[in-house]
Amino acid sequence: MSGSYLLRPPEVGDASRMWHLVNRSENLDRNSLYSYLMWCRDFSESSVVAEREDGEVIGFITGYRRQEVPDVLFAWQTAADPEDRRPGLPGAMLETLLRRAGTHGVTHLETTVNPGNRPVIMMLEKFASDTGASVERSTLFDASQFPDGHPSEVLYRIGPIRFSSL
Repeated sequence: MSGSYLLRPPEVGDASRMWHLVNRSENLDRNSLYSYLMWCRDFSESSVVAEREDGEVIGFITGYRRQEVPDVLFAWQTAADPEDRRPGLPGAMLETLLRRAGTHGVTHLETTVNPGNRPVIMMLEKFASDTGASVERSTLFDASQFPDGHPSEVLYRIGPIRFSSL
């Protein structure tokens, strides 16, 4: 436990709690419950959940590794319970996830961020600084590629990650 929560790989039984957490958020894209069931089944080793002592899921990061770049973990979605905000929880989840992935050859993190999401951008920059990694930014998907008015998604590539300084 860390700060009265456990950080662990998700299990299929966590999927509905993850889905409910996203649906309570104002900022996250909503995916189907089925997608979280599949994520927990197929990508649990590249994802993490934060579980309170009472068993409630209060946060998660879903991630995956692309076969063509096995040294990169892509963080798809990061969520923290809006009613149970814990300072440092997203960073702790990210560190736990990347320490685990590092034992499987992961040296870099990629994720996309809406340019207006300053808290996530600041967390990523702090994580890069803490791990001695560089940060590269580029637009992965321009707003024009989203027919629903979704803003651009900026790709953050962080690495190589070194945990000796944490």
